Amino acid sequence: MDDEKEIVIDLLRDMLGKEKAHYDMKCQITFDCPVCSYEIKGLDNGDGKGNLEINYCRHLYKCWSCAETHGTQGPLGKLFDRFGNKKSKKTYLLLNPEEKKDEIKKIQVKLPQGYVQFKDSNKRFIPHGEALRYLHSRGITNEMIEKYEIGYTVDGEFAYRIIIPSYDKDGLLNYFIARSWVPKKMKYKNPTVPKDEIIFNERNVDFSKDIYLVEGAFDMLFLDNCIPILGKHVSAMLFERLYNEAKGDIHICLDGDAWDNAQRLFHELNGGVLYGRIKIIRPPKDQDVCDLKGQINEYYIDLMR
Repeated sequence: MDDEKEIVIDLLRDMLGKEKAHYDMKCQITFDCPVCSYEIKGLDNGDGKGNLEINYCRHLYKCWSCAETHGTQGPLGKLFDRFGNKKSKKTYLLLNPEEKKDEIKKIQVKLPQGYVQFKDSNKRFIPHGEALRYLHSRGITNEMIEKYEIGYTVDGEFAYRIIIPSYDKDGLLNYFIARSWVPKKMKYKNPTVPKDEIIFNERNVDFSKDIYLVEGAFDMLFLDNCIPILGKHVSAMLFERLYNEAKGDIHICLDGDAWDNAQRLFHELNGGVLYGRIKIIRPPKDQDVCDLKGQINEYYIDLMR
């Protein structure tokens, strides 16, 4: 992977000249924008401002001066298509499988067989009571259950699991979490859809407000305007949306035993237009969001000092 990064950096230097800044810990490198410098100002040697920012791990780029007016932002392959030569385009395409992802047919997600929301289920049905008691034991209220359309199923491959569905910005199902309330079963069993191609809970997220990033769907229930990253890393897709659309602060709140991951995520996000807008919360070890009982303000850590 390090060799591939070096190749991409060399390709960028051949195409754009010497960089103005390079933050290798964040995979961020800046150049004079060829649109601002050459096409708009007519300067062959750049304008010295370094407005073109590239993340070569995320394969994204954006000019902070002319992106809105001239479309200088998006997947890095677009930049190579516009300003690279035939050899650099071919080399980059071989290195970057992201360029081919649009050719892959997306898997249609369907709710599991027998899924029923608690509000529509027979309250005298024994599994209904068992699953509901489990949720209540986790501090999950009936209001949360109704808001997020939480249900369960006793049929098929996801039998005896609580189901938390996720919908995209158009209201279409894009994923679901299936969590067993039966101790002897495997805890989680989720769809085969790649998690890095969806934003969980996208329908309920307002990018104009502060956003909270948490590990799992159960954590999401306890915070407003929350995105579960379904692990400890942010996908390229979510990074791009946050970078280009988030207007408020972004609050990282991973589980207490994932502090190293949380710090890495902080430094990953805290750059460019997001600089100074990334906040981080450190729960006590072996605790997660639901254990904080809404008292998260007590656990903010200042990593900018």
